Amino acid sequence: MRRLLLTLSMACCCLWLSAQTLKKATEAEAKVMVAEINKTAASIRTLACNFTQVKTLSFLNDKMTSQGRMCYDASGKLRWEYTSPYTYTFILNGQQVHIQSAKNRQTIDIRQSRLFQGIAQVMMNSVTGRNLTSNKDFACTFFTQGDVWVADLVPQRKEMKQMFSTIRLRFDSKRRMVSQVEMNEKRGDVTIITLKDIKTNETINQNLFALH
Repeated sequence: MRRLLLTLSMACCCLWLSAQTLKKATEAEAKVMVAEINKTAASIRTLACNFTQVKTLSFLNDKMTSQGRMCYDASGKLRWEYTSPYTYTFILNGQQVHIQSAKNRQTIDIRQSRLFQGIAQVMMNSVTGRNLTSNKDFACTFFTQGDVWVADLVPQRKEMKQMFSTIRLRFDSKRRMVSQVEMNEKRGDVTIITLKDIKTNETINQNLFALH
């Protein structure tokens, strides 16, 4: 179950990081960042991209790299599909999550769990960066790093606190869109998901979000 929850949370979001350090944004800068990010998010009807995920396991000091493709529809649908080195797909469609691996498939009603609801919210908001300051589940602090905007989300609710210490979103300041999601788990594992080849507002086959 823990693996399932952690995998879902990755659905929730690589810029090359220069030697520049993070600089905390002023209150005025943060307001501008939020306004611009929300403006862009509101204009996104669909989004599709490829992604690379690198997970560092604290107890092994080792990295696991996987790749896949993500599709998002602003009506509340998300398809997150791993294609290498294994196949694994989950689909968020309304209040249901459909999960399919090479060995089994499962459908979950996220209303049954407050934790699932929180994870679903992280997944959807991480894609666009929507509602960074109106979410009571997280405390948000903004930074700049060269031409990158950074939002650090600290969980406020017990269920999410038990899993994550912080979730860091990096935005391309020119496109005002998320380019990287970094999840720091309480036990020390770190997962970094980098979005690339991002395309917005193109037609997406709705069958990709079907629950089978």
